[in-house]
Amino acid sequence: MVLTSKTESERIELTSQLEKSLGTDTARTLMAHIPPINTEQLATKDDLIMVKKDIDMVRNEVKMVETRLNSKIDTKTAELDTKIERLDSKVDAGFKEIRSEMVLGFAQQSKKIFVIGLSLALPTWIALIGVLITLVITIISL
Repeated sequence: MVLTSKTESERIELTSQLEKSLGTDTARTLMAHIPPINTEQLATKDDLIMVKKDIDMVRNEVKMVETRLNSKIDTKTAELDTKIERLDSKVDAGFKEIRSEMVLGFAQQSKKIFVIGLSLALPTWIALIGVLITLVITIISL
């Protein structure tokens, strides 16, 4: 049960009666723990119903914001996935181009190495053939 008083004079009257019944110290301690409350300040069932309606309205608004936010997140995720796929394709194409250039460069380098090797070995082979011819002529002459 909530103890209420409409006026300060009623509160003083209650304190006086409590002092007579319980003693001064006990009465003052009790009154110190009972704040002055105006019945108009108490919440009614209608007030609680309005608060519940407000809470329900806020919940619905939060759900709508959540739905819109999830939709935007899904859209941005799809856009990001598309951009990543395009970037992957560009990177793959770039690597293919680099590989092709490397293969061509290695082929050209191999050709140069072969030609250089051949140009270095050719005089040696010609000299050896000359020595063989000289040996064959010398053997035939004997």
